[in-house]
Parts: sequence; structure tokens; C-alpha cells
Amino acid sequence: MSNTSTNSIDLTAKPLVTMSGHEGTVLGIAYLPEGKKVVTCSRDRTIRVWDAESGEQEGTSMEHEGRIRGIAVTKDGKKVLSGCRKNGMKVWDVETHELIEEWENHTGGDMWCIAMSPDDQLAASGDTSGEIVIREMNEGGQIKHSIGTGMTVYSLCFSPNGEKLACAVNNPAGEVDLGIYAIHVYDVESGELILGPIIGHEYTINCVLWSFDGTRLFLASDDDTIRCWNSGTGESIGEPWKGHTDSVTSFSLSPDGTKLASASYDTTVRFWDARSGDPIGHPLQHDNLVYAVTFSPSGEFVTSGGFNDKVSIWRVPWWDDSHKEVITRFTHFLTPFLTVFITAAT
Repeated sequence: MSNTSTNSIDLTAKPLVTMSGHEGTVLGIAYLPEGKKVVTCSRDRTIRVWDAESGEQEGTSMEHEGRIRGIAVTKDGKKVLSGCRKNGMKVWDVETHELIEEWENHTGGDMWCIAMSPDDQLAASGDTSGEIVIREMNEGGQIKHSIGTGMTVYSLCFSPNGEKLACAVNNPAGEVDLGIYAIHVYDVESGELILGPIIGHEYTINCVLWSFDGTRLFLASDDDTIRCWNSGTGESIGEPWKGHTDSVTSFSLSPDGTKLASASYDTTVRFWDARSGDPIGHPLQHDNLVYAVTFSPSGEFVTSGGFNDKVSIWRVPWWDDSHKEVITRFTHFLTPFLTVFITAAT
């Protein structure tokens, strides 16, 4: 990786669309598969669906009794899964915004993050008590595995083939042999730990994401860096990616898997070459802390949100119409992986 970083910011770059309506920090963003609608969740305890072209909210808000920790959209775009700090998970109908199912949180801790498997068959959640719960989506949320890690689970992500689950665990006051800031990888079928702890970051790991070929894990941390690891051996790949000047809160891979967008408390979204870690273009400047970012299914846009309660859609700096034919071939297969499930701010 190059030691140089793109610190200059193109102040002329402006969002194409801005959605206003949330009354609290935007904590999660997901596109519906066709790319014309965006689903968001917020500290205001609501989930909202937006028209990506007009920026208008569609229908009524879907409401939780507590703070929503994350959202996931099924591959067919018909359902939204949401996780709440104290009140478990809910499954919503995207078209009607009506509640379909509700699954109670069975652990004593606050739910911190959620993820859905690529085939929509399983949903995983992690909490502050250190429990990871894997549920059967088509069996009314029946628990497949309950795994104790002993540390707060900040982020979860299924591997592209759905056979493994990577988890960011953090335990600043814990024992060194458990891994203070670490990644664990579990076998989904057995629930057994098969890799980890992977240790390298100096502060809290906020987000974990698999590469689309399943060979690498990307980590975002409060130490202001992104790191890449071999998902088979747990060995570090290259040097930390440096450029952000504050906590990296979440990130998203482009539909072709070649680029990564990252959100940060330094009020920017930055772009990176997913293989080399080199920065791409200029950061996108926001007027407040950025907590969530995701690519559109076409790869033409990124959508971001954070502490200004707004959701913004930007065109990626490298885009031209020649990308469309290439990207379309990937969209059908990779849409389930475009959403990064992020944790709520404390």
C-alpha cells in the first residue's frame, strides 16, 4: 500500500439528493435490490423507506420501542429485518410497512448488531453480554446457536458462501488471552470457533466485512484505520490503511468488489482500492459525524448518514456510463452483501 493518503477534500462535491425526516442519528442504511429505494434506521426509533430519486419518504415509518441497532433487507427486497437494543428483532413488510414477526431478545445484554446470511435463511445478532445468537428466518426466529464470547459483540458479517460468521469483539477490561480488540470467525453449521482471536487494532473494532471472494476480512476501528486480514490464516495483509483522522465507523464494498467506501467521525466518506488499500479520489465532506455508508446496487452512488439526522446520496467520483454494463452482471448475486450492519453510537 502507498504511504501517501488523500487528505485534501473536494469542497465542490455535493450530494445529489438529501433526505430529511429522521429526528436522531442515522445508524443504518440499506438499498432495496433495484436501487430505487433506500431503507434507513435511526436513533429516533424508526425505520423509513425513501425514494432515492426524489428524496421523499414513502408511507409511514416503522417504529420500535427502543433504539434500533441495525437493519437488513432480504434478497427479494420484500422484507426488512431490524434489531432493537432491548426489544429483540422485528420483521417488516417493505411494501405495507406492517410488522410480520417479532422475536424477543433472550439474553440479558443490549443487542448491538445484526446480520443476515446470503441466502436469507439465517439472522445473527450480537450483544453487550457477549452472546451471539443465530436464528432460523423461516422457523419463526428459532435459535440455531447461542454462542458466548465473553466480550461485547460490535459487528457481524456472514461469509459470501454463508458457511462462516465473522464477529468483532471488544473487551477493554478483559484478559489478554481473550483478545482485547479482536475478530472471531465461527462455523455457522456447528457454532464452533474456527479462527481467532485475530488481534491487531489498538482500539475498538466497529465493523467487519468479508471480501466477495471470501479470502479477506476488512476491519474498521476507533484507531482511525482500516486493516485487512487473510480470512483463512488470520495473518495481516499489508499495512493499516491511513487517511481518516478519527474513528472509522462503517464501510461498504462496491458491487464489483474492487473499491471500498468508509465513513468516519472525521465528517468524511473516503474511497479505497479494495486490493491495495490505496486511497481513491477526494473524500466527501459532510457537515457532521458520519456513521453509515453503503454503495447502491449499480455502484454509481454511495448513500451516507450520521449525526445531522439526514441521509445523503452522492455520485462516486470515478463513475461514467461505461461502468453500467459491467456492474449489472454483479448486482443480482452480490446485493445481499452491499449493506454494512453498523452499531449504534453510545
